Order: sequence, then C-alpha cells, then structure tokens
Amino acid sequence: MCIYKDGLMNKSNPKIEKITIGHKVKMASMEHLVFTVISENTDGTYGIEIQLDQQNVLNYGNISQEMLRKV
Repeated sequence: MCIYKDGLMNKSNPKIEKITIGHKVKMASMEHLVFTVISENTDGTYGIEIQLDQQNVLNYGNISQEMLRKV
C-alpha cells in the first residue's frame, strides 16, 4: 500500500473509511449479511455481530478493517 503526503492512498486501493461502534458493515467473505460493529480492539481490529433470528446471534472478533465495508 502506498500512502502519499496528503494521507490518501494510491488509486489502486480505495480510501478506507473510519469504522466505529454501531456502524453497519459487510464482511468480505459474507457480503450477503449486514453486521453491526460491537467493539473496537486496541490492535485496530473489530468485533461484529448479526442477529440471525430470535435465538441465534452470529459474532466474530478480531476482524481487520480491510475485511469490512461500511453499508
């Protein structure tokens, strides 16, 4: 990844938007599901979850920002 003085990345890499707790995101490997960011870890990774139905919650931890896209 190449970052220039103005803080923007080169055109081959789209600018990564800041993700914070509460944002709705899609994960690269599961783009058909919309997750909610529930935590931000000190290493820059995130915890995300989705309510599948009344009894089932799917959550993942330690997901890098590069794997997530804001909805």
